[in-house]
Amino acid sequence: MKVILFLPAILLLLTTSIYLSIKLKWVQILKLPFAISLLGKSSNGSSRLSSIAALFIVFGGNLGVGNISGTAVALKTGGPGFVLWMIIIITITSIIKYVTCYFSLEKRIKYNGKYIGGPITYVGDALGSSKVTILFLIAMILASITVGNLVQVNSLSIPLSLVNVPTVVGGLVMMIAFLFSITVGARKITILMSTVVPLMTVSYFFLAVVVLYKFSYNILPSIKLIFSNFLAIESLKSGLIGSFILETFSIIQVGTLRGIFATDIGLGLEGTIHSSVKNNGDFQQFKVEQSLIAIISPLLVAIVVFITTLALLVTDAWMADAESTNMCILAFKAAINSNYTNYIIIAIMFCFSFTTIINWFLCSKSTISYVFAGNKNCLKVWGVIFALVIPIGSICRAQALWDAADIAIAFMIIINTAAILMMFLKYKENIIGKSYYF
Repeated sequence: MKVILFLPAILLLLTTSIYLSIKLKWVQILKLPFAISLLGKSSNGSSRLSSIAALFIVFGGNLGVGNISGTAVALKTGGPGFVLWMIIIITITSIIKYVTCYFSLEKRIKYNGKYIGGPITYVGDALGSSKVTILFLIAMILASITVGNLVQVNSLSIPLSLVNVPTVVGGLVMMIAFLFSITVGARKITILMSTVVPLMTVSYFFLAVVVLYKFSYNILPSIKLIFSNFLAIESLKSGLIGSFILETFSIIQVGTLRGIFATDIGLGLEGTIHSSVKNNGDFQQFKVEQSLIAIISPLLVAIVVFITTLALLVTDAWMADAESTNMCILAFKAAINSNYTNYIIIAIMFCFSFTTIINWFLCSKSTISYVFAGNKNCLKVWGVIFALVIPIGSICRAQALWDAADIAIAFMIIINTAAILMMFLKYKENIIGKSYYF
């Protein structure tokens, strides 16, 4: 079931990305410097804060524990060259984030004084069926419970085992942190995320820089190894054309999947979050600027994954008999041999999981709010259900969680990508002809 869904999902995403990139003149590359400059744009203070907060929430959601463990898995299965293919795929497919954000803002509505947007607001009209809206809602709920909740808590089991703390304790602490966050109000959540995400990112980079500094003599050889494994050249040199094709395809496949999963491209989370930003002035300009800001998060994720890959290579941790998060922990401990290292790693991993959980909850809450017309009772029930599910992740079998998550993700990619393609064909004169920056 998973394989059957993923092949068309990935093919649809890639072909749509290439088509949109050509039509929009590769805006995700050529306008990236301008997109970054928008973060410092002087305007209304609250609006500026909201735009940056939206970016932090999206980035924090992308930067889950899965990006750390996923990098280790990709390195084992695809070899060092996967990271270059990942960067290429992220560069091409990040246009999906731009277009998703644009149409989310175009079709957003207002309930109880709050803006609601995202794929849920346009998939039904775009694909000509209200049933698609319900299907996307179901996929969003399933994905938020699995990849956005259970999987994140389950991923804490490895670092917690380092200090002999029962995994269920991590789940309970996460549930308490989550309940506290959703009870303090939306404004304080954005302030919290705007503080936690930069702090955890800087902390992670600090650990990675220490690793690279301690093993600086191995940086250039590691970079050469990445480029030499970009294609299966050794098989080609040996005259094994068939092996060259198969091995190269495997590297590309791993890089493609890591790029898409690492950035949540195609799921529409960025459109949901950026739709809550209030606009000042010209709405067309606002839509374009918010959509440009949305393409920054894939770049940040690519940098994190690349740095993680380098850390695993320079320490030779990727060659050790270790899997997933254990491999990354091994790399950090090779450079920082301290009794506090385990606790630092646990704190960072906890923050990674927490921000992802908050992001998925906000997006699922917005999606449910749209379908049920902002019914506050439905949203309260969903908050309770989401909180109660959290500790379960600490005792579940990881593979079963990922299987369920992968199916939901595939459904979301197919529905959203098909919808934005139809929307683009219908509104391309607006997004191209009336845009300020093309």
